[in-house]
Amino acid sequence: MSLSALFDIGKTGVLNYQKALEVVSHNIANSATEGYTRQDVIFQNMPSGTLSVRGVTGRGVKLQDIRRMYDSFIELQLKTESSNLGYWDVVYNGMLRLESIFNDSSDTALSKSINDFFNAWQEISQNPSGTAERTLLLDKANYLAKRVNLSYKSLIDERAELYTDTKNLIDQINKYLDQINELNEKIASSPGSLDALDQRENLVKQLNDIVQINYFEDNAGRYSILLGGMPMVDGGKVYHLSVNLDVNQNMQFNLETGSGTINVTQLIQGGKLKAEIDLRDEVIPEYMNKLNMFVFDFTEAINGLHRRGYGLDGSTGSNFFTQLYDLNTTSGSFGDIQFKINQVNANTYDSFSVQFDGTNWTVTNNTTGLPITPVVSSWVDGTDTYYKLSFNDMEVTFKNPTNNLDLDYQIKSNTAFLFSLNINNINKIAAAKADPTSPTSGDMDNENARAIYALVDSKIIGSSTATDYYRSIVSQIGVYTASANTQKSFQSSLVDELQKRRQDISGVSLDEEAVNLVKYQKMYEASARVIRVADEILATLFDMVR
Repeated sequence: MSLSALFDIGKTGVLNYQKALEVVSHNIANSATEGYTRQDVIFQNMPSGTLSVRGVTGRGVKLQDIRRMYDSFIELQLKTESSNLGYWDVVYNGMLRLESIFNDSSDTALSKSINDFFNAWQEISQNPSGTAERTLLLDKANYLAKRVNLSYKSLIDERAELYTDTKNLIDQINKYLDQINELNEKIASSPGSLDALDQRENLVKQLNDIVQINYFEDNAGRYSILLGGMPMVDGGKVYHLSVNLDVNQNMQFNLETGSGTINVTQLIQGGKLKAEIDLRDEVIPEYMNKLNMFVFDFTEAINGLHRRGYGLDGSTGSNFFTQLYDLNTTSGSFGDIQFKINQVNANTYDSFSVQFDGTNWTVTNNTTGLPITPVVSSWVDGTDTYYKLSFNDMEVTFKNPTNNLDLDYQIKSNTAFLFSLNINNINKIAAAKADPTSPTSGDMDNENARAIYALVDSKIIGSSTATDYYRSIVSQIGVYTASANTQKSFQSSLVDELQKRRQDISGVSLDEEAVNLVKYQKMYEASARVIRVADEILATLFDMVR
């Protein structure tokens, strides 16, 4: 081996161990950086290929690779479970807000307002002519209506807030897609850019937390990002998401592709975005429908009895609460009509026409144009004949219809928001069964007030009493919230465990890096010492020549 070889060997050690020290320093500097993957150096000896009597001599060391300590399987698991955690975190927080809207444990609980309303009728039944009792009833009824209005408006506001949050998430998604595409090109042009790989991996994780995606790497090192099979980043191109409201006021998500706009709403199956879709367009509308059904059936039950009674001024046939349906009679007549919703469905708020020829009943859904065959039952009460038509999860009861009856009706949507008093004059509260202004009547009776109070224990909301129906809503929300909290806790524990496993493989251990720092420092110093020794030997030789 020549003296120049010693210089070369020393030089390879100095240069490569200096690079190793840079890698260790980089690890230490990024020990707290989210998503950073620890880097490690791989050394390899440099054979010279020169034969000597004692074998083959080497030419020092070379840096074969700087490797990311990366486990793709752990990373994939972490992305998947983190996306699930994002979903349940949003759902749980959303259900907590619903619990606060339907809070049944406070003094202002809606169930208490319902009971106060019926108790006010009981007070009137004990003193049907009392001014104080009648004033109290109107106050309690008005408070009940306002309390329902407020709860329903809170649900509407919650949907609006979720829509705003969703638009912000869509903006964030598009931003991540652009950044991933930029990093794709950087990585393709410089495959050794390990920090760019970490940055891209972190962006993919954050994107997957918002919306569940699939991704794969092509031969150039680029990531292709897919949403349910539809490309979002592919071959240097980015396709952005957008959101708007459809005709049913539900969120619709579109992917802007080179060939046009594609509806991808059904392809969104995980992450925070899916949670907001489920909350806004499924969970909250379900409770809005329940509240609407409560108000409609409650109003119809109270109004039906109130129309039969008489007020202090002899008024009769008036609704206590505002009518919540539109009615147009083309021909014929009836003594009274009363509706009841047993279950809200997609056609509840459609327009319907009803005809009666004295024998047969015909029902048509005017919105869809389809005929409906109702289940008809009838009975006689004194001199009155009643017919009840059951169809589309609702009941319509007619009193004394004529043979040429032809009418159209449509239940108003958002009935909980329209819930209000129809009367504001205490003299028109129909507490009596008989007209107190009639010359033949005696004192003001309390029969109608007692009948309305008895509704507190009657199944007037579907197959439940008013209080039980509302409490079932509260109970259902509580169960759903507890379930979401359980799922969130489970996912949180799972993500924590996966992060620990990732930390073991990819995380930076300051103790380990400190050891490596000392080790590579000693190697650097030893390599420098080789150069110094070679220099001393060379100087000695020059001195001998002189």
